[in-house]
Amino acid sequence: MKLLKYLTYSLALILMVASCEKHEILYDTIPVDKNDAMFQLHYFEPINNVAANYIDSVFVNDVIYSSVDGSGQLLPYNGVPGGTTGRFFTVKSGEVNLKFYRKGNIVYNQNVTLTPGKQNVFVHNLNQKPVVIDNQSPFWNKNSTEATPETFDTDSIASVMFVNFLYEDATTPYPGKIQYQYEDARTKEWTNLGKAVAFGESTERTKIKVVKSVFNSSGYCRVNYRMLDEDGNILQVMNSAGKMVNYSDYWNAYIGRSYMHIYGGVRTAKPVSAVKQWTSL
Repeated sequence: MKLLKYLTYSLALILMVASCEKHEILYDTIPVDKNDAMFQLHYFEPINNVAANYIDSVFVNDVIYSSVDGSGQLLPYNGVPGGTTGRFFTVKSGEVNLKFYRKGNIVYNQNVTLTPGKQNVFVHNLNQKPVVIDNQSPFWNKNSTEATPETFDTDSIASVMFVNFLYEDATTPYPGKIQYQYEDARTKEWTNLGKAVAFGESTERTKIKVVKSVFNSSGYCRVNYRMLDEDGNILQVMNSAGKMVNYSDYWNAYIGRSYMHIYGGVRTAKPVSAVKQWTSL
Protein backbone atom coordinates (compact mmCIF):
# COMPACT_ATOMS: atom_id res chain seq x y z
CA MET A 1 0.00 0.00 0.00
CA LYS A 2 2.84 2.37 0.84
CA LEU A 3 4.46 1.65 -2.50
CA LEU A 4 1.20 2.34 -4.30
CA LYS A 5 0.80 5.65 -2.41
CA TYR A 6 4.33 6.78 -3.31
CA LEU A 7 3.81 5.81 -6.94
CA THR A 8 0.58 7.85 -6.98
CA TYR A 9 2.35 10.91 -5.52
CA SER A 10 5.17 10.56 -8.05
CA LEU A 11 2.75 10.32 -10.95
CA ALA A 12 0.88 13.42 -9.73
CA LEU A 13 4.15 15.35 -9.48
CA ILE A 14 5.18 14.34 -13.00
CA LEU A 15 1.81 15.45 -14.34
CA MET A 16 2.11 18.80 -12.57
CA VAL A 17 5.57 19.41 -14.08
CA ALA A 18 4.35 18.40 -17.53
CA SER A 19 1.33 20.65 -17.16
CA CYS A 20 3.53 23.65 -16.26
CA GLU A 21 5.74 23.00 -19.28
CA LYS A 22 2.79 22.81 -21.67
CA HIS A 23 1.03 25.94 -20.37
CA GLU A 24 3.63 28.68 -20.48
CA ILE A 25 2.19 32.00 -19.35
CA LEU A 26 2.74 34.70 -21.97
CA TYR A 27 2.03 38.43 -21.77
CA ASP A 28 0.95 38.95 -25.36
CA THR A 29 1.39 42.71 -25.68
CA ILE A 30 2.88 45.05 -28.25
CA PRO A 31 4.96 48.00 -26.96
CA VAL A 32 3.73 51.44 -27.99
CA ASP A 33 6.15 53.14 -30.36
CA LYS A 34 7.38 56.52 -29.14
CA ASN A 35 6.00 58.10 -32.32
CA ASP A 36 2.50 56.64 -31.88
CA ALA A 37 -0.44 58.78 -30.83
CA MET A 38 -2.33 57.55 -27.76
CA PHE A 39 -5.83 59.00 -27.50
CA GLN A 40 -9.17 58.84 -25.72
CA LEU A 41 -12.22 59.88 -27.75
CA HIS A 42 -15.15 61.87 -26.31
CA TYR A 43 -18.56 62.86 -27.69
CA PHE A 44 -19.92 66.15 -26.25
CA GLU A 45 -22.57 67.32 -28.69
CA PRO A 46 -25.28 69.19 -26.69
CA ILE A 47 -28.00 66.58 -27.15
CA ASN A 48 -30.03 64.29 -24.92
CA ASN A 49 -28.24 61.19 -23.67
CA VAL A 50 -30.73 58.68 -25.04
CA ALA A 51 -30.33 55.48 -27.07
CA ALA A 52 -31.35 57.20 -30.31
CA ASN A 53 -28.28 59.45 -30.04
CA TYR A 54 -25.69 56.76 -29.28
CA ILE A 55 -22.81 56.29 -31.69
CA ASP A 56 -22.90 52.58 -32.55
CA SER A 57 -19.38 52.31 -33.93
CA VAL A 58 -16.21 54.36 -34.34
CA PHE A 59 -13.76 53.83 -37.19
CA VAL A 60 -10.23 55.23 -37.16
CA ASN A 61 -8.58 55.22 -40.59
CA ASP A 62 -11.37 52.85 -41.66
CA VAL A 63 -10.49 50.34 -38.92
CA ILE A 64 -13.18 49.68 -36.29
CA TYR A 65 -11.99 50.81 -32.84
CA SER A 66 -15.23 50.74 -30.86
CA SER A 67 -18.67 49.28 -31.47
CA VAL A 68 -21.91 48.12 -29.89
CA ASP A 69 -20.79 44.51 -30.40
CA GLY A 70 -17.21 45.05 -29.22
CA SER A 71 -15.69 47.60 -26.87
CA GLY A 72 -18.91 49.56 -26.46
CA GLN A 73 -21.02 52.35 -27.91
CA LEU A 74 -19.92 55.98 -27.70
CA LEU A 75 -22.54 57.82 -25.64
CA PRO A 76 -23.11 61.58 -25.42
CA TYR A 77 -21.04 63.15 -22.62
CA ASN A 78 -18.82 60.07 -22.42
CA GLY A 79 -15.83 58.52 -24.13
CA VAL A 80 -14.04 55.43 -25.39
CA PRO A 81 -12.16 53.24 -24.68
CA GLY A 82 -14.16 52.66 -21.51
CA GLY A 83 -14.49 49.89 -19.00
CA THR A 84 -11.32 50.48 -16.99
CA THR A 85 -9.15 53.40 -15.98
CA GLY A 86 -6.22 54.59 -18.05
CA ARG A 87 -7.02 52.91 -21.37
CA PHE A 88 -6.00 54.66 -24.60
CA PHE A 89 -6.35 53.84 -28.28
CA THR A 90 -3.17 53.95 -30.36
CA VAL A 91 -2.61 54.98 -33.96
CA LYS A 92 0.30 56.22 -36.03
CA SER A 93 0.68 59.96 -35.42
CA GLY A 94 -0.21 62.39 -38.18
CA GLU A 95 -3.48 62.98 -40.02
CA VAL A 96 -6.14 60.54 -38.82
CA ASN A 97 -9.66 59.99 -40.17
CA LEU A 98 -12.58 59.51 -37.77
CA LYS A 99 -15.95 58.09 -38.78
CA PHE A 100 -19.01 57.67 -36.55
CA TYR A 101 -21.88 55.36 -37.45
CA ARG A 102 -25.38 55.60 -36.02
CA LYS A 103 -28.03 53.05 -37.02
CA GLY A 104 -25.90 51.98 -39.98
CA ASN A 105 -25.40 55.51 -41.31
CA ILE A 106 -22.24 57.64 -41.29
CA VAL A 107 -22.99 60.72 -39.18
CA TYR A 108 -19.43 61.99 -38.77
CA ASN A 109 -16.46 61.98 -41.13
CA GLN A 110 -13.57 64.31 -40.26
CA ASN A 111 -9.79 64.32 -40.26
CA VAL A 112 -7.69 65.36 -37.27
CA THR A 113 -3.96 65.63 -36.65
CA LEU A 114 -2.70 63.61 -33.69
CA THR A 115 0.79 63.92 -32.22
CA PRO A 116 3.00 61.39 -30.40
CA GLY A 117 1.99 60.89 -26.77
CA LYS A 118 -1.32 61.04 -24.86
CA GLN A 119 -4.19 63.30 -25.89
CA ASN A 120 -7.97 63.53 -25.64
CA VAL A 121 -10.07 64.07 -28.76
CA PHE A 122 -13.45 65.81 -28.42
CA VAL A 123 -16.28 65.85 -30.94
CA HIS A 124 -18.84 68.49 -29.96
CA ASN A 125 -20.45 69.16 -33.36
CA LEU A 126 -20.97 66.54 -36.06
CA ASN A 127 -20.25 69.16 -38.73
CA GLN A 128 -16.95 70.37 -37.27
CA LYS A 129 -13.46 69.00 -36.81
CA PRO A 130 -12.58 67.52 -33.43
CA VAL A 131 -10.77 69.46 -30.72
CA VAL A 132 -7.55 67.88 -29.44
CA ILE A 133 -6.55 68.45 -25.81
CA ASP A 134 -3.13 67.50 -24.44
CA ASN A 135 -3.63 64.94 -21.66
CA GLN A 136 -0.59 66.43 -19.85
CA SER A 137 0.49 63.01 -18.66
CA PRO A 138 2.67 62.05 -16.88
CA PHE A 139 2.84 64.96 -14.48
CA TRP A 140 3.98 63.44 -11.19
CA ASN A 141 7.08 64.75 -9.47
CA LYS A 142 8.55 62.60 -6.69
CA ASN A 143 9.39 65.74 -4.72
CA SER A 144 6.01 67.38 -5.29
CA THR A 145 5.07 67.40 -1.59
CA GLU A 146 6.93 67.74 1.67
CA ALA A 147 6.07 65.34 4.45
CA THR A 148 5.27 67.02 7.76
CA PRO A 149 3.96 65.64 11.07
CA GLU A 150 0.54 67.01 10.08
CA THR A 151 0.43 65.47 6.61
CA PHE A 152 2.46 62.27 6.80
CA ASP A 153 0.27 59.24 6.00
CA THR A 154 -2.87 61.38 5.92
CA ASP A 155 -2.39 63.77 3.03
CA SER A 156 -1.30 63.31 -0.57
CA ILE A 157 -2.30 64.50 -4.04
CA ALA A 158 -4.40 63.82 -7.10
CA SER A 159 -4.56 65.88 -10.28
CA VAL A 160 -7.48 67.57 -12.02
CA MET A 161 -7.73 69.44 -15.31
CA PHE A 162 -10.89 71.28 -16.43
CA VAL A 163 -12.13 71.17 -20.03
CA ASN A 164 -14.82 73.60 -21.23
CA PHE A 165 -17.40 72.42 -23.77
CA LEU A 166 -20.38 74.38 -22.39
CA TYR A 167 -23.00 75.59 -24.86
CA GLU A 168 -25.02 78.77 -24.23
CA ASP A 169 -27.98 77.42 -26.22
CA ALA A 170 -28.52 74.43 -28.49
CA THR A 171 -26.21 75.74 -31.23
CA THR A 172 -23.99 78.42 -29.67
CA PRO A 173 -20.90 77.76 -27.53
CA TYR A 174 -20.73 79.69 -24.26
CA PRO A 175 -19.12 83.04 -25.22
CA GLY A 176 -17.16 83.82 -22.05
CA LYS A 177 -14.32 82.26 -20.10
CA ILE A 178 -14.96 80.08 -17.06
CA GLN A 179 -12.81 80.04 -13.93
CA TYR A 180 -12.97 76.61 -12.31
CA GLN A 181 -12.35 76.57 -8.54
CA TYR A 182 -12.04 73.92 -5.85
CA GLU A 183 -12.29 74.12 -2.06
CA ASP A 184 -8.94 73.22 -0.49
CA ALA A 185 -9.40 70.15 1.72
CA ARG A 186 -7.30 71.66 4.55
CA THR A 187 -7.70 75.43 4.41
CA LYS A 188 -11.34 75.36 3.15
CA GLU A 189 -10.44 78.28 0.88
CA TRP A 190 -11.66 78.50 -2.70
CA THR A 191 -8.68 78.12 -5.01
CA ASN A 192 -8.40 78.63 -8.77
CA LEU A 193 -7.83 75.41 -10.67
CA GLY A 194 -5.66 76.83 -13.43
CA LYS A 195 -6.62 79.90 -15.44
CA ALA A 196 -10.02 80.81 -16.85
CA VAL A 197 -10.66 78.98 -20.13
CA ALA A 198 -12.90 79.58 -23.15
CA PHE A 199 -14.92 77.01 -25.09
CA GLY A 200 -12.75 74.17 -26.37
CA GLU A 201 -9.89 74.96 -24.00
CA SER A 202 -8.50 73.22 -20.91
CA THR A 203 -6.65 74.27 -17.81
CA GLU A 204 -3.23 72.88 -16.97
CA ARG A 205 -3.32 69.69 -14.91
CA THR A 206 -3.40 70.88 -11.29
CA LYS A 207 -2.36 69.02 -8.14
CA ILE A 208 -4.93 69.09 -5.35
CA LYS A 209 -4.64 67.86 -1.77
CA VAL A 210 -6.40 64.64 -0.83
CA VAL A 211 -6.90 64.32 2.92
CA LYS A 212 -7.87 60.73 3.69
CA SER A 213 -11.42 60.24 4.92
CA VAL A 214 -10.41 56.79 6.25
CA PHE A 215 -6.85 56.49 7.56
CA ASN A 216 -6.24 52.83 6.72
CA SER A 217 -7.31 53.05 3.06
CA SER A 218 -6.04 53.86 -0.41
CA GLY A 219 -7.08 57.42 0.38
CA TYR A 220 -9.87 59.66 -0.87
CA CYS A 221 -11.83 62.74 0.14
CA ARG A 222 -14.71 64.84 -1.09
CA VAL A 223 -13.73 67.98 -3.00
CA ASN A 224 -16.23 70.78 -3.66
CA TYR A 225 -16.14 72.73 -6.93
CA ARG A 226 -17.67 75.89 -8.35
CA MET A 227 -17.33 78.10 -11.45
CA LEU A 228 -17.00 81.85 -11.89
CA ASP A 229 -17.97 83.89 -14.94
CA GLU A 230 -15.81 86.68 -16.36
CA ASP A 231 -17.26 89.18 -13.86
CA GLY A 232 -16.17 87.02 -10.93
CA ASN A 233 -19.71 85.90 -10.10
CA ILE A 234 -20.71 82.26 -9.59
CA LEU A 235 -21.83 80.93 -12.96
CA GLN A 236 -25.61 80.76 -13.35
CA VAL A 237 -26.94 77.57 -14.95
CA MET A 238 -30.34 76.00 -15.49
CA ASN A 239 -31.12 73.05 -13.21
CA SER A 240 -33.31 70.01 -13.96
CA ALA A 241 -36.36 71.90 -12.65
CA GLY A 242 -35.88 74.67 -15.22
CA LYS A 243 -34.61 77.30 -12.75
CA MET A 244 -31.40 79.32 -13.02
CA VAL A 245 -29.14 78.60 -10.02
CA ASN A 246 -25.52 79.00 -8.93
CA TYR A 247 -23.34 76.19 -10.24
CA SER A 248 -21.98 73.87 -7.54
CA ASP A 249 -20.87 70.25 -7.46
CA TYR A 250 -18.48 67.85 -5.74
CA TRP A 251 -16.42 64.79 -6.62
CA ASN A 252 -14.43 62.26 -4.63
CA ALA A 253 -10.69 62.47 -5.36
CA TYR A 254 -8.45 59.45 -4.77
CA ILE A 255 -4.74 59.72 -4.04
CA GLY A 256 -2.65 59.28 -7.19
CA ARG A 257 -5.55 59.53 -9.62
CA SER A 258 -5.44 61.77 -12.69
CA TYR A 259 -8.83 63.30 -13.56
CA MET A 260 -10.44 65.33 -16.32
CA HIS A 261 -13.51 67.38 -15.41
CA ILE A 262 -15.31 67.94 -18.72
CA TYR A 263 -18.11 70.50 -18.73
CA GLY A 264 -20.81 70.01 -21.36
CA GLY A 265 -24.49 70.49 -22.06
CA VAL A 266 -26.43 73.75 -22.29
CA ARG A 267 -26.24 76.58 -19.75
CA THR A 268 -29.68 78.12 -20.32
CA ALA A 269 -31.85 75.18 -21.40
CA LYS A 270 -32.08 71.42 -21.54
CA PRO A 271 -30.14 69.16 -21.79
CA VAL A 272 -28.83 70.86 -18.66
CA SER A 273 -25.11 71.33 -18.19
CA ALA A 274 -23.00 69.06 -16.01
CA VAL A 275 -19.40 68.11 -15.38
CA LYS A 276 -18.46 64.56 -16.34
CA GLN A 277 -15.41 63.14 -14.56
CA TRP A 278 -13.06 61.06 -16.70
CA THR A 279 -10.19 59.21 -15.04
CA SER A 280 -7.03 59.05 -17.17
CA LEU A 281 -4.82 57.36 -14.58
